[in-house]
Amino acid sequence: MNPLLHSLSATTLDNLEDQLANSDEASDEELFDFLLEELDLSAEQAEAAIALRGLYMGRTFLSGQSPLYQDTPVYVDPASGLSFIGQLAKQQVLEIYLMLLRSHPGKRLKLDVHNCAGLNSAGQLYWAPYDTANPGAIYEVYSFDHRQFADGHWEGETPEQTSATIQRPVILD
Repeated sequence: MNPLLHSLSATTLDNLEDQLANSDEASDEELFDFLLEELDLSAEQAEAAIALRGLYMGRTFLSGQSPLYQDTPVYVDPASGLSFIGQLAKQQVLEIYLMLLRSHPGKRLKLDVHNCAGLNSAGQLYWAPYDTANPGAIYEVYSFDHRQFADGHWEGETPEQTSATIQRPVILD
């Protein structure tokens, strides 16, 4: 998040996000005036917000993953599924895993050829080995804290492999 916008209240951020996402007809000047008058932003804050406007055009962002909140925003692309601009941080990847798994209760998310992710009975995210020859096998589960994450990917994967899990998720029974 732009440091100029950090001090804004949650309500103001929600209103600002609504304006950035839905004010297609207003000019930048009209939006600038609105942000000053209605949301009580400073001129610098309004300019920082308007600088993000182009990233919102034609995109639907995941909650909390828009350009207002993230340096690497995550959006839904009808043609290709989840997409993002830039390189995801570890916390963003984990939040997307959670979202995908919560929308498929009792299922697991395939991470790579040998690993999957799931939610335990308390709703906590875990990863575990996965055997394609014995997909129902139960293995010891691990916290993601034990997996190394750097430069937008998990240890043992390329950035493209980690991205593919998000962009083209495979849900396992």
